[in-house]
Amino acid sequence: MLAAIAALTLVSCEEKPYIEGPGDNTNVPDSIPVTVDPEPTPDPEGFVVPEGTINVYEAVEIAKKLHGSEVSAEKYFIKGYVTGFNRGETFATDFPKYGNDFVYISATAPDAPIQSKKTFYAYRLLGKFGAMLPDLDCVKEGDFIVISCYLTNFGGVYESSGACFVYMSNNAHFNEIFPEFPGCPAPGEGEISVTEAEKIALALEKKATTTETYQIRGVVTGVTDTSISSYGNLTFNISDGLSYATCYRINYKQTGGKFTNLNQVQVGDTVLVNAKIQNYNGTCEPVQGYVVESTNPNF
Repeated sequence: MLAAIAALTLVSCEEKPYIEGPGDNTNVPDSIPVTVDPEPTPDPEGFVVPEGTINVYEAVEIAKKLHGSEVSAEKYFIKGYVTGFNRGETFATDFPKYGNDFVYISATAPDAPIQSKKTFYAYRLLGKFGAMLPDLDCVKEGDFIVISCYLTNFGGVYESSGACFVYMSNNAHFNEIFPEFPGCPAPGEGEISVTEAEKIALALEKKATTTETYQIRGVVTGVTDTSISSYGNLTFNISDGLSYATCYRINYKQTGGKFTNLNQVQVGDTVLVNAKIQNYNGTCEPVQGYVVESTNPNF
């Protein structure tokens, strides 16, 4: 009887295998096999990524340190190869409305000899500078892309937070749809850039709006309203070449001023928008404002 109790005691006090990571438990260092990540697939020949771009392995390590709804303090360029998609049952009907996709990228290409098991999830990935993706051929498996986004750890899924868009791609169709950014003039006195506006937005609580009004200098990269409402306002994206903002229901020349034709706001216009800034679920939205000036000859 005493021998049985002693045996039971020994079993119950035995160290259990550590499940948080490989080799962390000194008593059972081999309880979880150590996985060695394969080398990242080289960038395509002639493809020059922005300075400071990180790969998927580096993005995952940064996101691992975030918890709950925490978002990285820094915005990153992340490079990788498209290895798959997460398109749900409503994707077919949602895509024409929102123009975003749900994409997994990896440090290794789909045809690499050894595939990486780590992926980064580009959640609600948009086209260049937040423009809607017009079709599914813009992002395809095997594409090498550079995305721009903040990072988060959503229950162990390492993914983008808020405004996530394709900054560069080797997809020929993508590059036909989204030409090179023409450049944006530096903000003048009393003006701010789109990147500065985004930082102001992300410092707010979600759905919160500033009491202060800002003058934001940017280039129009997409018009999301295809028809002018009875109120005569428009919704369009602007960018400074690094970040984008969705100018929501913006008026013409003054508060309450009405646009009368879509040709008054077109892709490529450099505009100055006077507006308050809202954090709309992680996206910068200038709201309650109007276009002060534009390079558009129809303005």
